[in-house]
Amino acid sequence: MLTTSPDPTTQEGPITDDLVLTGAPAGTRPRTAPRLMRNAVQRYDWGSRTALARIQGRAPAGHTEAELWIGAHPLAPSALRDVDGHETCLADEVGADPLRTLGAACLARFGPRLPFLLKILAIDRALSVQVHPDAAQAAAGFAAQEAAGVPAGPGRRFADPYPKPELLVAVTHVEALAGWRTAPEAARLVDLLDGARAERLHAAVTTEGLPAALALLAGWPAHDRAALVADVVRGVRVALAGSAVERDADALAALMWVHRLVGQHPGDPLVLAPLLLDVVRLAPGEGLFVPAGVPHAYLSGLGVEIMGASDNVVRAGLTPKAVDVPLLLDLLAPDAAPVVAHGRPVTAHEVVWAPPAREFRLGRIVVGRGDVVTPAALPGADAGPQIFLCLTGSVDVLAGTHRVTMRAGESVFVGADVDVVRLVGDGEVYRACVGEHDAV
Repeated sequence: MLTTSPDPTTQEGPITDDLVLTGAPAGTRPRTAPRLMRNAVQRYDWGSRTALARIQGRAPAGHTEAELWIGAHPLAPSALRDVDGHETCLADEVGADPLRTLGAACLARFGPRLPFLLKILAIDRALSVQVHPDAAQAAAGFAAQEAAGVPAGPGRRFADPYPKPELLVAVTHVEALAGWRTAPEAARLVDLLDGARAERLHAAVTTEGLPAALALLAGWPAHDRAALVADVVRGVRVALAGSAVERDADALAALMWVHRLVGQHPGDPLVLAPLLLDVVRLAPGEGLFVPAGVPHAYLSGLGVEIMGASDNVVRAGLTPKAVDVPLLLDLLAPDAAPVVAHGRPVTAHEVVWAPPAREFRLGRIVVGRGDVVTPAALPGADAGPQIFLCLTGSVDVLAGTHRVTMRAGESVFVGADVDVVRLVGDGEVYRACVGEHDAV
């Protein structure tokens, strides 16, 4: 169980490994040991009250717990725990010795920062409909704000100069909105609703395109939003009562999600997003990769997510946070699409998702009782930084003479200067590391 203070039950082997980095004088750079992490839980209102506590084997906290953050993101960096219980901040360690923690290759590609953030998402209500910039857009937007002297905080359109591609692997069944429907399909679904407001949305879909239609909803006049949603509620009730929808599984699913979103976000025009965006259903073990420019919103379920370590999010709705319609239109990419994929087996124990994102890849390793599992080798002179997250069971991470036990809901950080890692125990482990290619 993760706690907010050192856990005296955690078993670690003696810190006696005296290997050094190649090229460093003997005795000056002892190799780092794998270390247990203490990770922050984010209390967003869309989170579950029980899912993260159930994974970690603890009592529920009494409030929503949406995300477990595992990494060095400046808003909530993880702590690394030594054998004596002393803790240090992972972000501080990366900053103090990036060569040892990140490795030469990662440092050359990304600078002195951990480029990925690993999470567990526990989704009870819909997240905001949102889109992320690509690398060029993020860098240019951030630089322009810096030059203009825009202070850090909510007023910034770009929180940092980095992109935020993301991959979610379903642990339970997950539903999401991701990517565009075809214009004829969206027009057909909007046609199921009646009234002048629905006609206005239909005209936007057929004459201006789906990005313009989504922006229309995002910027719907505040004084007319309640009337729009009232029209939606009436239209959905009539459509669901009709026999035609019963024979159309896709229309039924879209309208049912519109109905649920009205209950979760009353008064928000983006309750109509399921008519414009695809409803994606992931079975356990399926992954959803969302590149830049793709509108999306996770709706329900439990998943392990890895993303670029950025906070650049532009929202369209289903949120009380700020919506920026002009920037939304700039970032939406009509031709970009999400990808649903299974992991690719790389060993008898490990499958890997390696989407076209330079910041990350994700593996899932099943360790059986009595197994000694060596994760698949990574290319390059150094493996780069790695994070191992135990989702079920209990698994030991071994490197040289070091041994760290992680139980369900716990994670271990392994620096780039650790050559070989082995896993023993009985459990399911997710492995986060840097992407192979400099694709965007």
